[in-house]
Amino acid sequence: MTPVAANQWAGRRVVVTGGRGFLGTWTCRQLAAEGAEVTAIGRADFDLTDQADAGRLFAELRPDVVIHAAAACGGIGANVANPGHFLHANAVMGLHLLEAARRAGGVPIVLISTTCAYPESAPLPLREETLWEGRPTGATGPYGLAKRLLHEALDAYHRQYGQPGVVLIPANLYGPGDHFEPENSHVVAALIRRFVEATDAGAAEVVCWGTGTPTREFLHVADAARAIALLATRAPDPAPINLGTGVETPIRDLARLIAAAAGFQGAIRWDASKPDGQPRRSLDVQRARALGFEARVDLAAGLAETVAWFREARP
Repeated sequence: MTPVAANQWAGRRVVVTGGRGFLGTWTCRQLAAEGAEVTAIGRADFDLTDQADAGRLFAELRPDVVIHAAAACGGIGANVANPGHFLHANAVMGLHLLEAARRAGGVPIVLISTTCAYPESAPLPLREETLWEGRPTGATGPYGLAKRLLHEALDAYHRQYGQPGVVLIPANLYGPGDHFEPENSHVVAALIRRFVEATDAGAAEVVCWGTGTPTREFLHVADAARAIALLATRAPDPAPINLGTGVETPIRDLARLIAAAAGFQGAIRWDASKPDGQPRRSLDVQRARALGFEARVDLAAGLAETVAWFREARP
């Protein structure tokens, strides 16, 4: 896509799939603040696993841009139990949307991908050029492979039909509005719930899985939404773009920050009999920086904000 003026979203019709989810909600809010006419949709509105419904989306809503944030996903347990479902649903949703966009005259598509698309053996920090240097592995491998297929699909459509679009790969997201249910939550939300509940119960210790030594990269959802709004039309081609902070954080340090934000005064014990997962994970974010995106939210401040939100929002 070619660069446009700073007021690029004023009056433009934007559809956000998965627009009532965690990232989708923040993205809708960001785009609306920049003047877009935003429509958030979910499965109850349009079933994107059905090609006819994907076509109906474009016929009825006539979007100028589609942000595809919808995904069939879940925690490790859900991925282990449903690998075929996650692969199929994510692949066909994206493919149907892409074909419908082409038939509608080449409506730009912004595909929100995942770091699960990277091969486990890829060198760190993860560079976009290494996406195909091995297959995605582990419990989230089928989900990651489906997303990676969509990277190639958009590139193929761009080369054959001139279909505009971009692929954005955010780091681990966190922030207010995250999913805190035990069966669906990821590491930040899971630890926040654990430490807040332990604090409220006056617990003497919190037991965390693994050794605490693995590293991950965490991006506040507000930064991710801002990046989507910025890069949706600024990227020159469909090549994937990592979204992150460029900061690698050990899980042990993450737990300490969350414990402090929750006011937990007890001990943190690590259960090394439980799996650690991949030893390290971080992104090369030079491509996003070259296009003007820089993360702003400090991790400690963002965690404190999220802890406060969780305390207010929980039943």
